[in-house]
Amino acid sequence: MTEAELWELMFMSVGNGADSLSVLLTITFVYLAAAYFLGSKLSNFQTVVVSTLFVFGSGVATIGFFGALMRALEFVGQLQEIHPDRYFILSDNSVLAFTVLMAAAMPVSLLFMLQIRLNSKRGSERS
Repeated sequence: MTEAELWELMFMSVGNGADSLSVLLTITFVYLAAAYFLGSKLSNFQTVVVSTLFVFGSGVATIGFFGALMRALEFVGQLQEIHPDRYFILSDNSVLAFTVLMAAAMPVSLLFMLQIRLNSKRGSERS
């Protein structure tokens, strides 16, 4: 594979990771907005359905992020063989740290929904 192809594939993989991050942020924002405005009005079944869809969507986005950046790391390794003096900021540790932060959005958002449901005076129901 040529150097230009490696660069292109690495940037495409990073772009796919950024797309997954955008999806996660969108899903999380929608879930938090629904929890804030509707959380205390939802039945238990509705809450379980919405929360399950949120966890599934967030999980898929997080796994997609991790997979895309791990693939980018493979291309970075090949590029470092070509340019041993060049420094690449993308590393195993940075990918792992960002993935953990993305995964942390799920329990924090679920806790937010739980707090809204347990205390109906929170959220948009405040008087």
